[in-house]
Amino acid sequence: MTNPTLAILCPQIILVATACLLLMVFQHRRLSKVWVGAIGVCIFIAAGAAKAWISSGIDATEIAEVTVDPHIETLQWIMLGVGGVFAGLLSQRSCGERSAVESVAMLLFSTAGGLLAAMADDLVLLTAALALAYLPLVLVLFVSERTPTAKGATLKFAIMAGLSLSLTVLGFVFLYALTGTTTLSVMNLNATTAAHHTAMPSAALILLITGLAIPLAAVPFHFAMVDVVNGVDGWTAGVLLLVPRLAAISALLRICLLPSPVATHVGVALLLVLAVITMLGGALMALTQTRVPRLLANLAMAQTGWWLFGLAVICWRVQQGDSLELQQARAAWTGQLGATSLALAGLSAVFLSLGGGDEKCRFTDELTGLSRTEPTLAAAVLLFLFSLAGLPPLLGFWSQAALLWTALAAYVPNPLDLVAFHRGFVTAAGAGVVGGMVMAAVAVRTISLMFFHPPLNKPQPRQGHIARLVAVALAFALIAASLFPRAVWDWLIR
Repeated sequence: MTNPTLAILCPQIILVATACLLLMVFQHRRLSKVWVGAIGVCIFIAAGAAKAWISSGIDATEIAEVTVDPHIETLQWIMLGVGGVFAGLLSQRSCGERSAVESVAMLLFSTAGGLLAAMADDLVLLTAALALAYLPLVLVLFVSERTPTAKGATLKFAIMAGLSLSLTVLGFVFLYALTGTTTLSVMNLNATTAAHHTAMPSAALILLITGLAIPLAAVPFHFAMVDVVNGVDGWTAGVLLLVPRLAAISALLRICLLPSPVATHVGVALLLVLAVITMLGGALMALTQTRVPRLLANLAMAQTGWWLFGLAVICWRVQQGDSLELQQARAAWTGQLGATSLALAGLSAVFLSLGGGDEKCRFTDELTGLSRTEPTLAAAVLLFLFSLAGLPPLLGFWSQAALLWTALAAYVPNPLDLVAFHRGFVTAAGAGVVGGMVMAAVAVRTISLMFFHPPLNKPQPRQGHIARLVAVALAFALIAASLFPRAVWDWLIR
């Protein structure tokens, strides 16, 4: 393809164009959920093929509005993988077939927004990408169940998305007022701060981190997301826990890569505070949950704390100018995103399989005796929970260990002209270890229900065969990545 802009945006164009085509062709025709899901998977495969064979050979420096590096490409592959998994799981959604086409189309739109947010180098383009990532999910909620609880969840998510976009745009306005440009890669906040000595850089950073922390469901901005996923079906809950989070964390990464003296103090401190309370808060709340949607939301929340922790390390390395250490921090952070996405998508597939048909898996008590009725799914749940808790030798352990290693390698000078550990990173690392212990307790409690108690009811035939297949495939992917951590690290650090 001769046009570099079209070539590098080819995956997003495929996703958006096919989503529009689905809405036009099947607007008045009912199509089976199985066929819609299969079409969605094929579209994601086509987008991945376009990314691998068309977009990969393009020099992104020729395009002013986007920037691409190997870490951004890995993040985009994670997004495409998550989208493909949930497109395949669409047939297990408890809603009727009437909303299947709309749901997969909105998933395509939202994934395209996330892909665009990861590479956007312009504030206007980044704003449009975030809107494309958030707003279609409001329609997914709207076309789901018609119960009062689902309607309330739709309203809450719409308010949350609107508030997040408003704060983010206001932060972008502050950045533009400071630098006079909308291009992130040419912004020079170092010179701006030294020339004006104003509090505007700090205000912009606080607004941006706060605005993007809302879709991330970081504590104390987590209440809306927990209530939303508790009021919708399992498929929608899984999508909401991953797709908007990946888009928001991609945008926050773009901000953390800006060189600014304010980021060394205000940005790193705010990210570390959010990381600590989110890791501990999510783990502690997961320990007391008996509802499956809320449990998944709190597990995802605890992992968001690790994401913010990694961003704080990246932000620190950017300001210190350590290129090699920055690459290692970004590789460890990307690995943590991949490990979390794999485990959460796997758990969503397991619970959709247990629900089956038009039923739902709502309470953790429904897992009682699962090892006797569904031993394969019980083993998959064990692997996913242990990986989220960071227990060796699973992928979650290696990714968290790499993140801790990059954080504890950050030194600061002291008055004696020696080097010392960064106290904030040491504190956050300790909070991560404590949170991991609490997550391990959550895993042990759930595993005891599955392996050491008899089933509460007589086993019924399950209908979630596709979800079972997806869960098993993700479990094998987790095992493979856990057995070869060095190969995974070499691929991330390339």
